Amino acid sequence: MVVYGHRSLDAMQIRDAARGWCDLVWLVDGEDPSAAAVRPLLERFGVVVDALRSSAQDAAGALRAHSPDGLAIFYDTGMEHVAAIATELGLPFQSVEAARRLEDKLYQREALRSAGLPTPGAVALPAGADRAAVERIGSAISYPAVLKPRKASGSWHTFPIASLNELGERWDELAAGEPEDRIVEEYLSDGPPMPQGFEADYVSVETVAVAGRMTHLGITGRFPPAPPFRETGFFIPATLSLDQRAAVVDLAGQTLRALGVETGAAHTEIKLTAEGPRVIEVNGRIGGGVPEMLRLAAGIDIVTLTMRAALGWATEIADLPATSGVAYRFFYQPPSSARRLTAIDGLDQLKLEPGVESIFLHYPPGTEIDARHGTRTYVFALVGWAADYAGVLAIEEFLRTGITAVYDHA
Repeated sequence: MVVYGHRSLDAMQIRDAARGWCDLVWLVDGEDPSAAAVRPLLERFGVVVDALRSSAQDAAGALRAHSPDGLAIFYDTGMEHVAAIATELGLPFQSVEAARRLEDKLYQREALRSAGLPTPGAVALPAGADRAAVERIGSAISYPAVLKPRKASGSWHTFPIASLNELGERWDELAAGEPEDRIVEEYLSDGPPMPQGFEADYVSVETVAVAGRMTHLGITGRFPPAPPFRETGFFIPATLSLDQRAAVVDLAGQTLRALGVETGAAHTEIKLTAEGPRVIEVNGRIGGGVPEMLRLAAGIDIVTLTMRAALGWATEIADLPATSGVAYRFFYQPPSSARRLTAIDGLDQLKLEPGVESIFLHYPPGTEIDARHGTRTYVFALVGWAADYAGVLAIEEFLRTGITAVYDHA
């Protein structure tokens, strides 16, 4: 059974991973536009059960007729509810408590602190609070800090905060939008220079767990983000020394055990600070772009492995399997001031660059843009492979010099 909804992996990608070895039952919320738009496609590849909006007991009742053997989810939203459904069905998944920690960043921080892992100070800011209350609550931590939603991904509404006064100003700015429960947490210090010099000082560890046994399939490096915290580029393998690799993998394992992760995929973001590696956050899903990069770099299908993990089938792969060359995924981000994309040129030439496998145009000309929405504001995404890091840097150079985008600005 695959839970399908907003920001899930592509349905065709999931179908391809299941082809030839399992049947699919899709659990959806029929009122979710993302699921409704592809429902005819889902029905071609399996049974669709519209019960995700129902109580855990009612959803489980609707699913029992199809006798599911396992449950997989490829996005964050509603994971606690999905865990409750899995519990009703007796299927391997995260416990309700672990799912809550994976979905809610405040519970996540509290669990890591309780396990004795170094964790920045963080406080909860309730939706609808006034500025005075926010500043009173926010005075309990040190600055600089980061303001983020308790439940979100992709840097949605995530901002650097230099001072308590700036926290109040940003809160007032966000008050015009949909209320969100948020946290403000102390900024993790910047670390020493990275090995190659072009990388950001944070990575992610990509993991699949089966009955609590964890296999770490890769370490993803990054290019520096665009303001405020928008991802611009990823690559596998990361440019870490052997000691750094061992340290981040060890921290990822400790973190996932502290959260109670048992079954499924996990994406653990770790910053290499001046004090050593520290956890930024954990997602209980496959990281964005990771399936394509692991396939190109290591010949590994993490989507299939995640679905097999849901059945309790052991992953017969060693930690950090060997890679060939460097796989990458870039997000072409607009400037923070951009409000509308009016034209873009250079994509036809980009397709001809060595190693480029695919280009996905996310925002066609005419699309409105708001950098506060995080990484998802990217204009297009690019996936490819290079023999070495120099080849990846050549593509990054082309993105800076060979692509021309025109915007209306604020």
